[in-house]
Amino acid sequence: MLSEVLPAEAFGFLLVTIRLAALVMVMPILGEASVPRRIRAGLALTISLIVYSSVREMLPPIPDNVFGLLVVMVRELLVGLIIGLATRILMSATHTAGTVIAFQTGLSAAQSFDPAQGSQSALVAAFMTYIAITMIVVLDLHHLMIMGMAHSYQKFPVGEILAYADYATLITEMVSDSFLLGFHMASPFIVYSLIFNLSLGLISRMVQGFQVFFIGMPVNIFIGFSLMMILIGGMMQLFLDRFRELLLGFLG
Repeated sequence: MLSEVLPAEAFGFLLVTIRLAALVMVMPILGEASVPRRIRAGLALTISLIVYSSVREMLPPIPDNVFGLLVVMVRELLVGLIIGLATRILMSATHTAGTVIAFQTGLSAAQSFDPAQGSQSALVAAFMTYIAITMIVVLDLHHLMIMGMAHSYQKFPVGEILAYADYATLITEMVSDSFLLGFHMASPFIVYSLIFNLSLGLISRMVQGFQVFFIGMPVNIFIGFSLMMILIGGMMQLFLDRFRELLLGFLG
């Protein structure tokens, strides 16, 4: 009797672990490169053990052949990667906003490591990403992502055929929503930059020989920092509200 139960339990736990391990390794906050791999692997196994007890009835039986087993495992890996990638795309809105702000305020040359991108980016973009990560953890939004791991079995049941067109549409919508959110966050700086540059152009036309670049550059940076100090709270509130809304809509 035990020899019949153990393979089925091991197969079910393996399927859950494959999906959730892919999620943990790709998701923002939980899967950042700064988190040691052993901690991420331990977190994935712990979450898999908890989720498995609640979704074991939804799991299919063991396939009759090795090919069927590989197909199911690869499908679960792809589902985990797609869900994790979608949430990371949402997180990139802060990078988009920070990059636009840096270009508008003349700070694009200042580079720093961006944890969300895993590479060098504009200092303002990295700064906004760090703030977003901190606020997500403080407001327990990372719990929402963990809950979404268990809910993913209701929206993406195990064993169903992957609708690649639907997934492609979903990812496209997530990219457009994230890009639009980033521009919404940076919109005050775009308006400011337009007015500021037009003003400098008018001054250079009216006052011949006026050193617009040497005067405008430090003024632009000073006003940019001042606007950042005033608007950072509203921008982060907009990001967190939209991040929660988009995440709830995606996870169902």
